Amino acid sequence: MYYVTYAKPKKISNKLMDNIVVFAYDFLNIEEIIEIDFDDDFEDRGGYCDFTEDEIIIGINPKQTKAEIIRTLFHEMVHVKQYVRGQLLHNDDDTSMWNGRECDLPYWERPWEKEAYEYEDAMWDIFSREVLSKMT
Repeated sequence: MYYVTYAKPKKISNKLMDNIVVFAYDFLNIEEIIEIDFDDDFEDRGGYCDFTEDEIIIGINPKQTKAEIIRTLFHEMVHVKQYVRGQLLHNDDDTSMWNGRECDLPYWERPWEKEAYEYEDAMWDIFSREVLSKMT
């Protein structure tokens, strides 16, 4: 597990952060090095995942509650999985490719978002029951 955080809010302890990332890595079967930036420059979204050939960056809105931050991290980690497995690609012209096909759909109809929300829910259910409840 290799990750680095920037500007992590105090409400997310180092131990909790480690537990979140280890759980997501194991659940999604990924090993990539990621940067997690708790950026204050958000409008109305909880997070984003940006990837290039050289790096994977997850941005998280630190103004969310602890539970929202965890869920957002899980959601964005699904996008990491999709990227490293070649399912999701973003082109220079802001178009997205899903499983090799160009996909220009409204947000809630995008297959990669549908999958990310499904995994986010499943991960949150297990994590909150089996990990988070034992930490408090």
